[in-house]
Amino acid sequence: MRTLFIISVLISIACKSALYGPEFPVSDLTPYDYVVIASIDTAIHHSTGHRGLKTFNATIVRSLKGELTTNSKIKGKATIEQPHAVCPIGLQQHQEYLLLLSKESDSVSLSRFSFPVKKGYVYYDDYIRQLEYKLIQKKN
Repeated sequence: MRTLFIISVLISIACKSALYGPEFPVSDLTPYDYVVIASIDTAIHHSTGHRGLKTFNATIVRSLKGELTTNSKIKGKATIEQPHAVCPIGLQQHQEYLLLLSKESDSVSLSRFSFPVKKGYVYYDDYIRQLEYKLIQKKN
């Protein structure tokens, strides 16, 4: 039991901190079908291990990229991927997030490498402005 505790502590220390700087950590938005601000309706997380989020349901508050419209409901899942020192995703119900999503057949997927950001984070509004600017520049 003690060994498991030590391992879990080491894993939590090894993963990249969720503290992002003034520049949004994703510079290339082309791999993502949608860039949205969404309110999380439900979120189901793994109860053990280092995988974090399993599935989520959300309501679109605002769409920056893609054809998702305001107030549309989406179903999503976390992409299964190796951690590579990036912490697993955790979404809180009834909270708003900036999300970069990929289209699946009947849902969307969220990668831990897309760095979801919760509303209220110190650079949240700056990130939205940066992403809007990038998307406008790409159109021109």
